Amino acid sequence: MKTLTRLSGCNCFAARQAARHLTRLYERHLSEAGLTSAQFSILATVDEAQEMTMAELVDALVMDRTTLLRALKPLQREELVNTRPSTEDARQLVYALTAAGLRKLKQAFPLWAKAQSELEADVGAAAAARMRRELLALAKAS
Repeated sequence: MKTLTRLSGCNCFAARQAARHLTRLYERHLSEAGLTSAQFSILATVDEAQEMTMAELVDALVMDRTTLLRALKPLQREELVNTRPSTEDARQLVYALTAAGLRKLKQAFPLWAKAQSELEADVGAAAAARMRRELLALAKAS
């Protein structure tokens, strides 16, 4: 394999390579539940908040609205997530997990835990925790 020295100092290149590696790792495990890593993140985020508006989901997941809507469509089609008008503003929709969504998330959590364990076995628990802190800080900095 060739070494690409010109890009070795590029933060974007390194981040995208790492993101692709992590996505493959988590999706290999989550595929047993029929979920992508993005879908798992959406379900887990909505579950933790119990219900969220689109704006809240966009902020929490650091995703643009179009990408999030595309990721939500199969979850809604499979009736894992539903929407209803907000009680505070009927023009806004609120997203919540259905009973099937909760079951799917319960099925997926042990698979996610296996992916977490595999990563920590590869890089070490301390390095994984440090990486997570740094990545979350970077995501919140924008």
